[in-house]
Amino acid sequence: MTTVRVIKEQERPETRHLMRALISNHSSMGLIRFFAIHPNGRFSKLAVIHAIDEDDSRREIENALADLVLAGVLATCTMNGVCYYRLTLDEPVRGIVVKTAEMDWRQWELVFQRV
Repeated sequence: MTTVRVIKEQERPETRHLMRALISNHSSMGLIRFFAIHPNGRFSKLAVIHAIDEDDSRREIENALADLVLAGVLATCTMNGVCYYRLTLDEPVRGIVVKTAEMDWRQWELVFQRV
């Protein structure tokens, strides 16, 4: 099942808006792809930044992390005074994010056209 089909079948009013917001920002897209590859992991902010920072865009990544938490895509938990980020447990949103790990560039083009 493609991501476009998942979006259409499980679409809630905020899901379509969420996908538009996610794919419009390079840092958000990097975070989505990172958490799609590691859907059950918990990572500190520093670990996430080091994993996806390619262009010294630390500030953009921090802003994207905050935006994704506000959007409900990522959740936070604090253990021993350290804040960890993880993929949300909300199944429709989680399903869309996990499906992005399976997409090739042609499928991304279709998503860009439809959303």
